[in-house]
Order: sequence, then C-alpha cells, then structure tokens
Amino acid sequence: MDNESKLYGALAYVLGFITGIVMLLIKPEDKFVKFHALQSILFSIAAFVISFAVSIVMSIFTAMFYINVALGLMMAGIFGLISLAVSGVLFVVWALLIWKAYNGETWKLPIIGAMAEKMVDTVNLAGTTTVKKETKTSKKK
Repeated sequence: MDNESKLYGALAYVLGFITGIVMLLIKPEDKFVKFHALQSILFSIAAFVISFAVSIVMSIFTAMFYINVALGLMMAGIFGLISLAVSGVLFVVWALLIWKAYNGETWKLPIIGAMAEKMVDTVNLAGTTTVKKETKTSKKK
C-alpha cells in the first residue's frame, strides 16, 4: 500500500461524510480508501443519530426543570455529563480512525466496519449497487 492511499484513507474521516464522499470520487478503485470512505460516511451518520438522541433526552429532562426545579436540575446535570462523555468517546474514536488509516490499518468498527466492508465490492462510483452473481460453468464433452 502506498503513502497516497494511507493519506486519502485518513482524509476520508476529517470532515465526516463530506470527505468520505469526496474520497469515494477521487479514488474509486482503491479498496483501502473506499473502505475508509464508506466507514467514515457510516460513522458520521451513526454519530449524528447518537448525538441527536442524547440531545432529545437531555431536552426532555431539562423541561422537567419547569415542573420540579430540583429534579430538573439534577437530571439535566446527569444528562449533561452523559452528553459530554458521549461526545468525548465519539471524538476519540474519530481520532483513532484517522490515526489507524494513516498508518495503513483497516480498523473496523463493530457493525459499521462490517457494513463498510460489504459495501466496498458493491458500491460503485455512481452510488448504485451491483449484485455479484455466482455462475456455474458446465463442461461440454
């Protein structure tokens, strides 16, 4: 694997799905770059969904402040810490993904990594998928 592939693999994570899509367009034939670009896109989506869910739950508990001040403050504080921890974990994973790709490693995240690996062979430049068909050849006598 050349240094260019490592660099493009790492760059796929820098701006999340945006650079993931750009790297898919720049290096569509390079499987290493393609894997990291796809994993970047999927990780971005997952990070958004997780962050959004935590924000919704935090908003609900913050609204409790208007019903019961003590309970609302306590729950908002707890979920504020949870939100901070989730953001910290997402940041560390993001930084590790960049580091691993730059070092030429294919570090697969649970679930997302397996999905990206399956998509490497099926997603083409146009964004459509192709299905591999197994064919049996018969020998003629």
